[in-house]
Amino acid sequence: MMTTLQIVLAIVGVSLIAIIVLYNILQERKFRREADRMFSHKREDIMLGESVLEDARPGANSGIQLSDDTETAPEARHAVAQAEAPLPEPVRDPARLAKSFLDELDTAALSPAPEPEPPRPAVTHTEAPAKAAPPAREPEPEPPPPPPPPPAPVVRPEPAPAPRAPAPAAPAAAPAAEEVAPRKASPLDTAIEYIARVKFAAPQAANFGTLLATLRRIGKPIRAFGEKPDAGWEALSGHPRSVYGVAEFGLQLADRGGAVSLDQLEAFCRALYEFAAEQGGAVTCADKEGALKLARDLDLFCMDVDVLIGLNVISAESRPFTSEAMHSLAQEARLSLEADGTFHAKDEFGHTLFILANQEEEPFPRDGRGLTTHGVTLLFDVPRVADGLAVFDRMTRLGFDLAWRLEGRLVADNNRPVSEDSLSRDRARLTQFYARMEARGIPAGGERALRLFV
Repeated sequence: MMTTLQIVLAIVGVSLIAIIVLYNILQERKFRREADRMFSHKREDIMLGESVLEDARPGANSGIQLSDDTETAPEARHAVAQAEAPLPEPVRDPARLAKSFLDELDTAALSPAPEPEPPRPAVTHTEAPAKAAPPAREPEPEPPPPPPPPPAPVVRPEPAPAPRAPAPAAPAAAPAAEEVAPRKASPLDTAIEYIARVKFAAPQAANFGTLLATLRRIGKPIRAFGEKPDAGWEALSGHPRSVYGVAEFGLQLADRGGAVSLDQLEAFCRALYEFAAEQGGAVTCADKEGALKLARDLDLFCMDVDVLIGLNVISAESRPFTSEAMHSLAQEARLSLEADGTFHAKDEFGHTLFILANQEEEPFPRDGRGLTTHGVTLLFDVPRVADGLAVFDRMTRLGFDLAWRLEGRLVADNNRPVSEDSLSRDRARLTQFYARMEARGIPAGGERALRLFV
Protein backbone atom coordinates (compact mmCIF):
# COMPACT_ATOMS: atom_id res chain seq x y z
CA MET A 1 0.00 0.00 0.00
CA MET A 2 1.08 3.53 -0.63
CA THR A 3 2.06 5.60 2.33
CA THR A 4 0.59 9.00 3.04
CA LEU A 5 3.81 10.64 1.87
CA GLN A 6 3.70 8.81 -1.45
CA ILE A 7 0.05 9.76 -1.99
CA VAL A 8 0.80 13.42 -1.23
CA LEU A 9 3.78 13.39 -3.59
CA ALA A 10 1.67 11.80 -6.34
CA ILE A 11 -1.04 14.43 -5.93
CA VAL A 12 1.52 17.21 -5.99
CA GLY A 13 3.11 15.75 -9.13
CA VAL A 14 -0.20 15.42 -10.96
CA SER A 15 -1.14 18.96 -9.93
CA LEU A 16 2.13 20.33 -11.27
CA ILE A 17 1.65 18.53 -14.60
CA ALA A 18 -1.91 19.85 -14.89
CA ILE A 19 -0.75 23.38 -14.15
CA ILE A 20 1.96 23.15 -16.80
CA VAL A 21 -0.47 21.79 -19.43
CA LEU A 22 -3.04 24.49 -18.63
CA TYR A 23 -0.36 27.16 -18.82
CA ASN A 24 0.77 25.92 -22.25
CA ILE A 25 -2.85 25.93 -23.54
CA LEU A 26 -3.37 29.49 -22.33
CA GLN A 27 -0.13 30.60 -23.94
CA GLU A 28 -1.07 28.96 -27.24
CA ARG A 29 -4.47 30.68 -27.25
CA LYS A 30 -2.82 33.97 -26.46
CA PHE A 31 -0.41 33.71 -29.40
CA ARG A 32 -3.21 32.52 -31.70
CA ARG A 33 -5.35 35.56 -30.89
CA GLU A 34 -2.36 37.80 -31.41
CA ALA A 35 -1.70 36.31 -34.86
CA ASP A 36 -5.34 36.62 -35.90
CA ARG A 37 -5.38 40.23 -34.81
CA MET A 38 -2.30 41.03 -36.88
CA PHE A 39 -3.53 39.47 -40.14
CA SER A 40 -7.27 40.16 -39.99
CA HIS A 41 -7.23 43.52 -41.86
CA LYS A 42 -9.54 43.62 -44.93
CA ARG A 43 -8.23 43.90 -48.45
CA GLU A 44 -10.70 46.05 -50.46
CA ASP A 45 -11.65 45.08 -54.02
CA ILE A 46 -11.36 48.14 -56.24
CA MET A 47 -14.07 46.98 -58.67
CA LEU A 48 -16.59 45.59 -56.24
CA GLY A 49 -15.82 47.62 -53.13
CA GLU A 50 -16.38 44.53 -50.97
CA SER A 51 -14.07 42.75 -48.65
CA VAL A 52 -12.56 39.57 -49.88
CA LEU A 53 -13.01 38.13 -46.44
CA GLU A 54 -16.76 38.82 -46.54
CA ASP A 55 -17.09 37.00 -49.89
CA ALA A 56 -15.31 34.04 -48.40
CA ARG A 57 -17.92 33.58 -45.66
CA PRO A 58 -19.71 30.25 -45.63
CA GLY A 59 -22.75 30.17 -47.89
CA ALA A 60 -21.54 33.03 -50.02
CA ASN A 61 -21.14 32.39 -53.73
CA SER A 62 -17.42 33.04 -54.04
CA GLY A 63 -17.01 31.72 -57.59
CA ILE A 64 -16.91 34.02 -60.63
CA GLN A 65 -19.54 32.93 -63.20
CA LEU A 66 -18.81 33.31 -66.92
CA SER A 67 -21.40 33.07 -69.59
CA ASP A 68 -21.64 29.60 -71.04
CA ASP A 69 -22.42 30.81 -74.44
CA THR A 70 -19.48 33.12 -74.64
CA GLU A 71 -16.00 31.99 -75.26
CA THR A 72 -13.88 33.41 -72.56
CA ALA A 73 -10.49 34.86 -73.28
CA PRO A 74 -7.46 33.15 -71.73
CA GLU A 75 -6.68 36.24 -69.68
CA ALA A 76 -10.14 36.10 -68.14
CA ARG A 77 -9.81 32.47 -67.25
CA HIS A 78 -6.43 33.13 -65.66
CA ALA A 79 -7.94 35.92 -63.58
CA VAL A 80 -10.79 33.64 -62.52
CA ALA A 81 -8.33 30.94 -61.45
CA GLN A 82 -6.40 33.42 -59.38
CA ALA A 83 -9.52 34.84 -57.79
CA GLU A 84 -10.87 31.39 -56.87
CA ALA A 85 -7.55 30.22 -55.45
CA PRO A 86 -7.82 29.71 -51.68
CA LEU A 87 -6.23 32.28 -49.49
CA PRO A 88 -3.03 31.11 -47.71
CA GLU A 89 -3.55 30.01 -44.18
CA PRO A 90 -2.12 32.41 -41.63
CA VAL A 91 0.99 31.23 -39.86
CA ARG A 92 0.09 29.73 -36.51
CA ASP A 93 3.60 29.16 -35.16
CA PRO A 94 4.24 32.08 -32.78
CA ALA A 95 7.99 31.97 -33.30
CA ARG A 96 7.67 31.96 -37.09
CA LEU A 97 4.96 34.61 -36.88
CA ALA A 98 7.08 36.95 -34.80
CA LYS A 99 10.11 36.35 -37.01
CA SER A 100 8.12 36.96 -40.22
CA PHE A 101 6.56 40.08 -38.80
CA LEU A 102 9.92 41.51 -37.75
CA ASP A 103 11.43 40.66 -41.16
CA GLU A 104 8.53 42.45 -42.86
CA LEU A 105 9.07 45.51 -40.71
CA ASP A 106 12.82 45.55 -41.38
CA THR A 107 12.26 45.15 -45.14
CA ALA A 108 9.64 47.90 -45.26
CA ALA A 109 11.85 50.26 -43.27
CA LEU A 110 15.10 49.65 -45.12
CA SER A 111 14.11 48.99 -48.80
CA PRO A 112 12.67 51.75 -51.02
CA ALA A 113 9.03 51.51 -52.07
CA PRO A 114 8.68 49.65 -55.40
CA GLU A 115 7.56 51.67 -58.39
CA PRO A 116 4.00 50.89 -59.54
CA GLU A 117 3.84 48.48 -62.46
CA PRO A 118 2.26 50.07 -65.58
CA PRO A 119 -1.20 48.63 -66.35
CA ARG A 120 -1.38 45.97 -69.00
CA PRO A 121 -3.28 47.04 -72.10
CA ALA A 122 -6.60 45.24 -72.44
CA VAL A 123 -6.79 42.83 -75.36
CA THR A 124 -10.12 42.80 -77.26
CA HIS A 125 -11.05 39.74 -79.28
CA THR A 126 -13.55 40.30 -82.15
CA GLU A 127 -15.35 37.27 -83.46
CA ALA A 128 -18.19 36.97 -85.92
CA PRO A 129 -21.21 36.01 -83.86
CA ALA A 130 -23.16 32.99 -85.05
CA LYS A 131 -26.23 34.47 -83.57
CA ALA A 132 -27.07 37.58 -81.81
CA ALA A 133 -25.76 37.45 -78.32
CA PRO A 134 -25.09 39.96 -75.64
CA PRO A 135 -21.58 41.27 -75.71
CA ALA A 136 -19.19 39.39 -73.44
CA ARG A 137 -17.96 41.17 -70.38
CA GLU A 138 -14.41 42.25 -70.42
CA PRO A 139 -12.22 40.34 -67.98
CA GLU A 140 -11.92 42.09 -64.69
CA PRO A 141 -8.40 43.26 -64.09
CA GLU A 142 -6.65 41.87 -61.01
CA PRO A 143 -7.03 44.42 -58.26
CA PRO A 144 -3.71 45.85 -57.16
CA PRO A 145 -2.66 44.90 -53.65
CA PRO A 146 -3.60 47.42 -51.01
CA PRO A 147 -0.84 49.68 -49.89
CA PRO A 148 1.15 48.14 -47.05
CA PRO A 149 0.54 49.53 -43.61
CA PRO A 150 2.96 52.17 -42.55
CA PRO A 151 6.02 50.47 -41.17
CA ALA A 152 6.41 50.60 -37.47
CA PRO A 153 9.52 52.39 -36.34
CA VAL A 154 12.29 49.88 -35.97
CA VAL A 155 14.21 50.37 -32.82
CA ARG A 156 17.68 49.13 -33.36
CA PRO A 157 20.08 48.73 -30.48
CA GLU A 158 22.56 51.48 -30.36
CA PRO A 159 26.11 50.31 -30.81
CA ALA A 160 27.88 49.82 -27.54
CA PRO A 161 30.08 52.77 -26.79
CA ALA A 162 33.75 52.13 -27.20
CA PRO A 163 35.46 51.48 -23.89
CA ARG A 164 36.83 54.61 -22.51
CA ALA A 165 40.47 54.81 -21.83
CA PRO A 166 41.11 54.78 -18.10
CA ALA A 167 41.35 58.21 -16.72
CA PRO A 168 44.84 59.08 -15.65
CA ALA A 169 45.32 58.50 -11.99
CA ALA A 170 45.22 61.59 -9.93
CA PRO A 171 48.68 62.57 -8.86
CA ALA A 172 49.47 61.48 -5.37
CA ALA A 173 49.15 64.18 -2.85
CA ALA A 174 52.41 65.74 -2.10
CA PRO A 175 53.76 64.57 1.22
CA ALA A 176 53.30 66.96 4.00
CA ALA A 177 56.17 69.19 4.60
CA GLU A 178 56.48 67.89 8.10
CA GLU A 179 55.21 64.40 8.88
CA VAL A 180 54.09 63.78 12.41
CA ALA A 181 56.49 61.36 14.03
CA PRO A 182 54.80 58.18 15.31
CA ARG A 183 54.29 58.05 19.03
CA LYS A 184 56.95 55.96 20.72
CA ALA A 185 56.01 53.49 23.40
CA SER A 186 57.39 54.11 26.85
CA PRO A 187 60.24 51.94 28.15
CA LEU A 188 57.85 50.13 30.50
CA ASP A 189 57.48 46.37 29.96
CA THR A 190 53.96 44.93 29.90
CA ALA A 191 55.36 41.40 30.34
CA ILE A 192 56.52 42.05 33.90
CA GLU A 193 54.94 45.38 34.91
CA TYR A 194 51.45 46.65 35.67
CA ILE A 195 51.17 49.94 33.77
CA ALA A 196 48.98 52.95 34.46
CA ARG A 197 48.85 56.19 32.50
CA VAL A 198 48.17 59.76 33.55
CA LYS A 199 47.22 62.15 30.74
CA PHE A 200 47.23 65.79 31.69
CA ALA A 201 44.69 68.27 30.38
CA ALA A 202 47.62 70.40 29.22
CA PRO A 203 51.36 69.66 29.24
CA GLN A 204 52.86 70.74 32.53
CA ALA A 205 55.91 70.42 34.74
CA ALA A 206 54.28 68.60 37.64
CA ASN A 207 56.10 67.70 40.85
CA PHE A 208 56.29 63.90 41.00
CA GLY A 209 58.43 63.66 44.15
CA THR A 210 55.62 63.01 46.62
CA LEU A 211 53.87 60.60 44.26
CA LEU A 212 57.01 58.54 43.64
CA ALA A 213 57.71 58.30 47.36
CA THR A 214 54.16 57.05 47.94
CA LEU A 215 54.43 54.45 45.19
CA ARG A 216 57.75 53.10 46.45
CA ARG A 217 56.20 52.40 49.84
CA ILE A 218 53.89 49.84 48.19
CA GLY A 219 56.70 47.27 48.37
CA LYS A 220 57.40 46.47 44.71
CA PRO A 221 59.85 48.06 42.28
CA ILE A 222 58.46 51.15 40.57
CA ARG A 223 59.43 52.83 37.31
CA ALA A 224 57.97 56.06 35.90
CA PHE A 225 58.48 57.91 32.61
CA GLY A 226 57.17 61.16 31.19
CA GLU A 227 56.60 61.96 27.51
CA LYS A 228 58.16 65.20 26.39
CA PRO A 229 56.68 67.37 23.62
CA ASP A 230 59.22 65.98 21.14
CA ALA A 231 57.71 62.48 21.68
CA GLY A 232 60.68 61.32 23.72
CA TRP A 233 60.45 59.64 27.11
CA GLU A 234 62.58 60.26 30.15
CA ALA A 235 62.59 58.88 33.67
CA LEU A 236 60.62 60.93 36.18
CA SER A 237 62.31 62.29 39.25
CA GLY A 238 61.29 64.24 42.30
CA HIS A 239 62.19 67.52 40.61
CA PRO A 240 60.52 68.24 37.26
CA ARG A 241 63.00 68.68 34.45
CA SER A 242 60.62 69.00 31.50
CA VAL A 243 57.02 69.62 30.57
CA TYR A 244 55.06 66.39 30.13
CA GLY A 245 51.70 65.73 28.53
CA VAL A 246 51.58 62.06 29.50
CA ALA A 247 53.20 60.09 32.30
CA GLU A 248 53.29 56.31 32.65
CA PHE A 249 53.97 54.34 35.84
CA GLY A 250 54.93 50.68 36.07
CA LEU A 251 54.52 48.47 39.15
CA GLN A 252 56.61 45.27 38.88
CA LEU A 253 54.42 42.16 39.05
CA ALA A 254 56.91 39.89 40.84
CA ASP A 255 60.35 39.77 42.41
CA ARG A 256 62.16 37.53 44.87
CA GLY A 257 59.69 38.69 47.51
CA GLY A 258 56.75 37.09 45.64
CA ALA A 259 53.92 38.18 43.34
CA VAL A 260 52.14 41.50 43.61
CA SER A 261 48.86 41.45 45.55
CA LEU A 262 45.46 42.99 44.86
CA ASP A 263 45.94 45.41 47.77
CA GLN A 264 49.17 46.63 46.23
CA LEU A 265 47.51 47.16 42.85
CA GLU A 266 44.65 49.10 44.41
CA ALA A 267 47.04 51.25 46.45
CA PHE A 268 49.01 51.93 43.27
CA CYS A 269 45.95 53.09 41.32
CA ARG A 270 44.51 55.03 44.23
CA ALA A 271 47.69 57.09 44.58
CA LEU A 272 47.58 57.92 40.87
CA TYR A 273 43.91 58.96 41.01
CA GLU A 274 44.63 61.33 43.87
CA PHE A 275 47.61 62.79 42.03
CA ALA A 276 45.59 63.28 38.83
CA ALA A 277 42.79 65.00 40.75
CA GLU A 278 45.31 67.52 42.10
CA GLN A 279 47.15 68.12 38.82
CA GLY A 280 44.20 67.98 36.42
CA GLY A 281 44.56 64.75 34.49
CA ALA A 282 42.89 61.45 33.63
CA VAL A 283 44.12 58.05 34.84
CA THR A 284 43.95 54.79 32.89
CA CYS A 285 44.75 51.60 34.83
CA ALA A 286 45.12 48.17 33.26
CA ASP A 287 42.90 45.21 34.16
CA LYS A 288 43.68 44.09 37.71
CA GLU A 289 42.43 40.50 37.44
CA GLY A 290 44.57 39.82 34.40
CA ALA A 291 47.55 41.43 36.10
CA LEU A 292 47.14 39.23 39.20
CA LYS A 293 47.00 36.07 37.09
CA LEU A 294 50.10 37.11 35.18
CA ALA A 295 51.89 37.96 38.43
CA ARG A 296 51.20 34.52 39.94
CA ASP A 297 52.34 32.73 36.81
CA LEU A 298 55.48 34.85 36.60
CA ASP A 299 56.30 34.24 40.26
CA LEU A 300 56.03 30.46 39.87
CA PHE A 301 58.37 30.53 36.91
CA CYS A 302 60.92 32.65 38.74
CA MET A 303 60.88 30.29 41.71
CA ASP A 304 61.74 27.35 39.43
CA VAL A 305 64.81 28.96 37.88
CA ASP A 306 66.02 31.01 40.86
CA VAL A 307 69.13 28.97 41.61
CA LEU A 308 72.21 30.02 43.59
CA ILE A 309 75.24 27.74 43.22
CA GLY A 310 77.83 27.84 46.00
CA LEU A 311 81.24 26.25 46.40
CA ASN A 312 83.05 26.33 49.76
CA VAL A 313 86.75 26.27 50.42
CA ILE A 314 87.30 25.19 54.04
CA SER A 315 90.51 24.97 56.01
CA ALA A 316 92.02 21.65 56.87
CA GLU A 317 93.16 20.58 60.33
CA SER A 318 91.79 23.80 61.90
CA ARG A 319 94.34 26.04 60.21
CA PRO A 320 92.48 29.28 59.35
CA PHE A 321 92.93 31.43 56.29
CA THR A 322 94.34 34.93 56.75
CA SER A 323 92.84 38.01 55.14
CA GLU A 324 96.25 38.89 53.68
CA ALA A 325 96.34 35.60 51.75
CA MET A 326 92.77 36.05 50.58
CA HIS A 327 93.49 39.59 49.31
CA SER A 328 96.49 38.40 47.37
CA LEU A 329 94.74 35.46 45.74
CA ALA A 330 91.59 37.49 44.92
CA GLN A 331 93.54 40.26 43.24
CA GLU A 332 95.53 37.69 41.29
CA ALA A 333 92.21 36.25 39.99
CA ARG A 334 91.07 39.79 38.96
CA LEU A 335 88.46 40.11 41.71
CA SER A 336 87.75 43.48 43.31
CA LEU A 337 86.74 44.18 46.90
CA GLU A 338 83.40 45.98 47.05
CA ALA A 339 81.78 48.07 49.74
CA ASP A 340 79.85 45.09 51.09
CA GLY A 341 83.12 43.40 52.10
CA THR A 342 83.07 40.73 49.37
CA PHE A 343 85.23 40.19 46.30
CA HIS A 344 83.37 40.45 42.97
CA ALA A 345 84.27 39.01 39.61
CA LYS A 346 82.85 41.37 36.96
CA ASP A 347 82.50 41.49 33.20
CA GLU A 348 83.55 44.36 30.93
CA PHE A 349 80.24 46.15 31.64
CA GLY A 350 80.69 46.04 35.41
CA HIS A 351 78.07 43.33 36.00
CA THR A 352 78.86 40.90 38.80
CA LEU A 353 79.49 37.33 37.66
CA PHE A 354 80.18 35.67 41.01
CA ILE A 355 81.45 36.69 44.45
CA LEU A 356 83.96 35.46 46.99
CA ALA A 357 82.69 36.01 50.55
CA ASN A 358 83.71 35.13 54.06
CA GLN A 359 81.71 32.22 55.52
CA GLU A 360 81.64 34.06 58.80
CA GLU A 361 79.65 37.24 59.35
CA GLU A 362 82.62 39.60 59.38
CA PRO A 363 83.37 41.08 55.92
CA PHE A 364 86.83 41.27 54.46
CA PRO A 365 88.65 44.45 55.61
CA ARG A 366 89.50 47.11 53.10
CA ASP A 367 93.19 47.03 53.99
CA GLY A 368 93.28 43.23 53.99
CA ARG A 369 94.67 42.87 57.51
CA GLY A 370 93.68 41.45 60.86
CA LEU A 371 91.16 38.82 59.76
CA THR A 372 91.26 35.07 59.92
CA THR A 373 88.56 32.66 58.77
CA HIS A 374 88.00 28.91 58.52
CA GLY A 375 86.29 29.10 55.14
CA VAL A 376 85.29 31.18 52.18
CA THR A 377 82.38 30.77 49.75
CA LEU A 378 82.09 31.26 45.99
CA LEU A 379 78.50 32.22 44.99
CA PHE A 380 77.05 32.17 41.47
CA ASP A 381 73.59 33.78 40.98
CA VAL A 382 72.35 31.73 37.99
CA PRO A 383 69.46 33.87 36.55
CA ARG A 384 71.37 37.14 36.79
CA VAL A 385 74.41 36.05 34.78
CA ALA A 386 74.64 35.85 31.01
CA ASP A 387 76.78 33.12 29.44
CA GLY A 388 76.46 31.27 32.71
CA LEU A 389 78.22 28.05 31.70
CA ALA A 390 81.50 29.86 31.01
CA VAL A 391 81.17 31.78 34.28
CA PHE A 392 80.47 28.55 36.17
CA ASP A 393 83.63 26.97 34.74
CA ARG A 394 85.71 30.00 35.73
CA MET A 395 84.34 29.91 39.27
CA THR A 396 85.05 26.19 39.71
CA ARG A 397 88.64 26.62 38.46
CA LEU A 398 89.15 29.41 41.00
CA GLY A 399 87.72 27.17 43.74
CA PHE A 400 90.14 24.34 42.96
CA ASP A 401 93.04 26.83 42.83
CA LEU A 402 92.15 28.37 46.22
CA ALA A 403 91.78 24.95 47.83
CA TRP A 404 95.17 23.89 46.55
CA ARG A 405 97.04 27.09 47.46
CA LEU A 406 95.41 27.53 50.87
CA GLU A 407 95.76 23.82 51.63
CA GLY A 408 92.03 23.50 52.11
CA ARG A 409 89.19 21.42 50.65
CA LEU A 410 86.62 22.29 48.01
CA VAL A 411 83.16 21.11 49.09
CA ALA A 412 79.55 21.76 48.06
CA ASP A 413 76.85 23.23 50.28
CA ASN A 414 76.15 19.82 51.80
CA ASN A 415 79.83 19.51 52.75
CA ARG A 416 80.45 16.84 50.13
CA PRO A 417 83.69 17.02 48.17
CA VAL A 418 83.36 18.50 44.71
CA SER A 419 84.29 16.14 41.89
CA GLU A 420 84.22 16.25 38.12
CA ASP A 421 81.06 14.11 38.11
CA SER A 422 79.20 16.50 40.40
CA LEU A 423 80.31 19.46 38.30
CA SER A 424 79.02 17.72 35.13
CA ARG A 425 75.62 17.26 36.76
CA ASP A 426 75.55 20.93 37.75
CA ARG A 427 76.37 21.95 34.18
CA ALA A 428 73.48 19.84 32.83
CA ARG A 429 71.06 21.50 35.25
CA LEU A 430 72.30 24.94 34.24
CA THR A 431 71.72 24.13 30.57
CA GLN A 432 68.08 23.27 31.34
CA PHE A 433 67.55 26.43 33.37
CA TYR A 434 68.93 28.67 30.65
CA ALA A 435 66.83 26.98 27.95
CA ARG A 436 63.64 27.54 29.97
CA MET A 437 64.48 31.18 30.56
CA GLU A 438 65.13 31.76 26.87
CA ALA A 439 61.81 30.13 25.97
CA ARG A 440 59.98 32.40 28.44
CA GLY A 441 61.55 35.53 26.98
CA ILE A 442 63.59 36.21 30.12
CA PRO A 443 67.17 35.34 29.15
CA ALA A 444 69.62 34.99 32.00
CA GLY A 445 71.51 38.20 32.64
CA GLY A 446 69.06 40.22 30.51
CA GLU A 447 67.24 43.38 31.55
CA ARG A 448 64.10 41.52 32.62
CA ALA A 449 66.05 38.98 34.65
CA LEU A 450 68.04 41.69 36.42
CA ARG A 451 64.80 43.39 37.51
CA LEU A 452 62.95 40.22 38.50
CA PHE A 453 65.68 38.54 40.53
CA VAL A 454 66.37 41.23 43.13
